[in-house]
Amino acid sequence: MALLPSEWLLDPHSCPGFERYELIAHEVRDPVIHHTEHLLIQAPKRYALVNLTSKIEEVLKRSNVQDGLCFVSTMHITAGVYINDAESGLLHDIAVWIDNLAPYGKNYRHHQTGEDNGDAHLKSYLTNHSLTAPVTAGRMELGTWQQIFYAEFDGKFCRRFDHDPPPPLASQGHLNPIRFLEAKQIRKMRARFESSLGLI
Repeated sequence: MALLPSEWLLDPHSCPGFERYELIAHEVRDPVIHHTEHLLIQAPKRYALVNLTSKIEEVLKRSNVQDGLCFVSTMHITAGVYINDAESGLLHDIAVWIDNLAPYGKNYRHHQTGEDNGDAHLKSYLTNHSLTAPVTAGRMELGTWQQIFYAEFDGKFCRRFDHDPPPPLASQGHLNPIRFLEAKQIRKMRARFESSLGLI
């Protein structure tokens, strides 16, 4: 069963569903800077290919890294991150290609667990779980047409994030942050910047 175009969110220029940044670490040990932030994204559709470049550039600006590396990781097994052209026709072609290779609705063995997202795991395998880009003079060195994209293949389902220690339970009837994230179906992305160590 092929997916309908209406089931995909394809945005070549922005990141709909972006929620917020979370600062995880910022350490300066002259001359090295280590900066990590999480980007929380709630894709409004089950499948999405959205442009993350401007969000990563904002993290880079806050990091103060001038020369080094940018590492971006999805932290999820049914999502991906990749670099390509920000052209709407190409996004459509990529979505069709991915869906043809791992179609929704097949009877995957993974579905014997009670889930219906076997295609999402395979689609994730077709993209990358992480990428690295060089940083020079405070800017990511991407080619003229290169942009960073987030690929969501299971946005419909809630996720629990076990990557960070669970926060203490909130008082007075409020949801604790882990449960809030589950309820809002938010995904985390990690953006880490490391300055390079100049050796003479």
